[in-house]
Amino acid sequence: MPPQTPPPDLADALRHGPFEVALDCAVRASGLSLERIQHRLAARGVAVSVTTLSYWRRGRSRPERPQSRQAVRLLEELLGLPTDSLVSLLGPQRPRGRWVNRPARVLETEDLWQQYKSLPGLLDAMGSNDDGLTRLAVHDRYEIDENGAERRLTVTMVLRAEHERVDRLVLISRGDDPQRELPELTGIRNARKGRVRSDTSVPLSVAELLLDRILTKGETDVIEYTYAFGTTGARTSEVGTGFRAPARLYTLEVQFHPDAVPVRCHRYSGTTAGGPMDPAEQVWISASGRAAFTVEDPGPGFQAMRWEWE
Repeated sequence: MPPQTPPPDLADALRHGPFEVALDCAVRASGLSLERIQHRLAARGVAVSVTTLSYWRRGRSRPERPQSRQAVRLLEELLGLPTDSLVSLLGPQRPRGRWVNRPARVLETEDLWQQYKSLPGLLDAMGSNDDGLTRLAVHDRYEIDENGAERRLTVTMVLRAEHERVDRLVLISRGDDPQRELPELTGIRNARKGRVRSDTSVPLSVAELLLDRILTKGETDVIEYTYAFGTTGARTSEVGTGFRAPARLYTLEVQFHPDAVPVRCHRYSGTTAGGPMDPAEQVWISASGRAAFTVEDPGPGFQAMRWEWE
């Protein structure tokens, strides 16, 4: 594929990086799946797995070895990019060894949701990566029905763009009842629904919200949306959300139906979905059946509320 003038978002990513953002933009602009790209690389004698390509695209790993950099040069050709446009973003080789490990300030999506093996495929099917948005403030408002099942989740987010031309928000939603159909994404403010990919056996879904305006680096916006269940499901005892990167403020509010109020609630935190959670504090349940907590500067990981029915 001969080099051609890239679209503005790709041109900006090629100028300013980082490598994974530029590669993600290039793949999306090409319209090629990772499987197709891997096949074309193999036809040229370069063996790179789809998983490795996905890791490069997400920033989970980067091409370090000479053979990998050769693959990047071929990627430039296959994706119609100027020579050295991706290679120049790699910079010097990173030092290796246990002594250079430092506590991560950002969790990879696959690590945060490591229990869900279908998630990488759902993200790849959408061409979705990190959306380039920092969650400055998140307010989750859950409603629990008379059977003790989730009825509705309304989320309000204050977001900040971390690079130029950010145009979408990526949502990951999990359920705890595979027999219940996935909720409808509705009540969207300042955005519109884009693609949705799901695995009903978990259940797990990945959705994109297309922002009403393209954000430049440092710009902020407020987005709101609701996940609404059409039918009731199994009684639940936990709700919460996960953060790949630190946020400024997180508020979790649960409104219980008068016929289904638990006897006690606790705030929990952990590093992975479905993994061990450490209790942090008891949460008061008001006379109206409302329980809530607020966390300042939650680090990467999950913040959740759990309760006991009896």
